Amino acid sequence: MKSGLIKSRYHHPRDGRRGSAMLTSVIFSFLVMTLMGSYLYLSSGEYRVASRSFLSNASFNLAEGGIDLALEAIQSGSSSGWTTGTDGSGRTFWARSYPDYDLGGNIKGEIKIVILEPNSQNPEIYTEGVAQGHIAGDVKKQLYANLTSGFLPFNNGFNTKRGIVLKGNNVTFDSYDSRNGPYGGSNVNSEITIATISVEVDAIDIGNADVYGFVATGGAMPDVGPKGSITDYANPGTVDNSRITTDYYAEFPNVVAPILNSPSTSIPSSGTILGGDYDVSNWSLSGGDTVYITGHTRVKVSGDIDVTGNASIVIAPTGSLQIYSDDDIDIAGNGIVNETGKPEMLMVFGLDSGEGDDDIKISGNGSLYAAVYAPNANVTINGGGNSGHVFGAVVGYDADLVGNAHFSFDEALEDYNLGSGGYEIDEWVELAGVSLTSMSLDMSDYGL
Repeated sequence: MKSGLIKSRYHHPRDGRRGSAMLTSVIFSFLVMTLMGSYLYLSSGEYRVASRSFLSNASFNLAEGGIDLALEAIQSGSSSGWTTGTDGSGRTFWARSYPDYDLGGNIKGEIKIVILEPNSQNPEIYTEGVAQGHIAGDVKKQLYANLTSGFLPFNNGFNTKRGIVLKGNNVTFDSYDSRNGPYGGSNVNSEITIATISVEVDAIDIGNADVYGFVATGGAMPDVGPKGSITDYANPGTVDNSRITTDYYAEFPNVVAPILNSPSTSIPSSGTILGGDYDVSNWSLSGGDTVYITGHTRVKVSGDIDVTGNASIVIAPTGSLQIYSDDDIDIAGNGIVNETGKPEMLMVFGLDSGEGDDDIKISGNGSLYAAVYAPNANVTINGGGNSGHVFGAVVGYDADLVGNAHFSFDEALEDYNLGSGGYEIDEWVELAGVSLTSMSLDMSDYGL
């Protein structure tokens, strides 16, 4: 017998190479399938994200469209087609659904709307946009809008069409809130806005005045002198560019005098007015004439108002005066004394629609508390005395402060509503449920 290793007749070197090739092929195939699986997963994820984004945008757009539909219904005052009733909080409501909007790809859209207190001055709108029919499920977006009606003329403090030039080194603008008491101490704020829709480069010339508040123009930066400032009381003497905007625009509706209640056609030039309505051709005080106003008084004047010499108009703590003028006003002499200490108790409205046609000049005896809305008149105001302090708000075609003036906007006037006009959106927010103020409304409570 031969010694040594016995070799199998089935053993060949090429069989090992075949096994290695097969193993490599299996591993490669596994890697390819893994990569394809990852790619398909990523593609599927991107598709899901893209679909969700599309549905989210579509539902948001539906909700926005719902606000327009609600506004149209409120403006028309018609509840035809709406479900009406009173909710659990005692609020009247209109509710309506607009289904079957075709969003493409077998996706349908629906708009649900609830209007609370639709006939009030401040209706509230809740709208919900729903994108339905996708495998990912329904997507909903809900919006809330608060409306106001009428017109809020004094939301800035000092507003003009043409612009304003501030002269002198002691001119100051700031704000306070008469609802919190008189000006001073903690009731001194930096919330006034000096605004103009003018796009001219010199529309607002601050000069060396101190504006503790904001400045807004229609297109150009304000001109600020070397000692001027636009800031707040925490940072005096600076120009804070974050408090300046150059894209301001506003409407200035013309005022129509209210319907007076059995007005008198003559008005005293001296003595006491207990209140009531007056419709006169002119109103003139001179010499030592003094008129005391002790009740709510409205005066419509088609001609001039002149107060000269030592004459004056005094509004008692129990009185108020609203003036509606078609012509010039020149209250000089001892001016107007508003003993209420509240600008809302002395209001002057310019009725003329011709821009720059009229002049309104008002002087106070000491401090002046007044609000002037005359968007087509040249307005000049003067606090009088040494302080020259004016409290209130001014809207004019052009406006000037006289003397070493200090103008303090009364923030209480922001909410003064002239009435008339349609509804507009005061604020709106997406109800994402991130806080108590953005919790969504349960539409099912209103049958939707």
